[in-house]
Amino acid sequence: MRPVSNGKNLVAATKTTMFVVPKQQVGKWSLLWAINNTSSAKNFTAWWYDKSTNTEVSIVSDYPLAAKTFLRFDGGAYVTLEEGDEIRVQVEAGATASCIVTVELEPTSVVQFNQY
Repeated sequence: MRPVSNGKNLVAATKTTMFVVPKQQVGKWSLLWAINNTSSAKNFTAWWYDKSTNTEVSIVSDYPLAAKTFLRFDGGAYVTLEEGDEIRVQVEAGATASCIVTVELEPTSVVQFNQY
């Protein structure tokens, strides 16, 4: 697997796509790091968009990030992402925040069956 990280400075009150799984790839979403750089608590939300079902699944909903602190998910758990799936995040209005995600990518294997 090839790890890929993406970081963005977030625009407050705007849903931001952090990562889209490329064609013919599967991914293991292993890190979410969100930083609140403001002097007051701000809420943070993250979603997994499952393209195959056109469904947005809440991973973290309105999580209160205290001033100058961070939220980190890493370690033994991960979300398996397929081609076209997305990681989306949003921080509440008035926030100055950043987010980093890491996904480990691997080419999809194609199995071809001969029909007789």
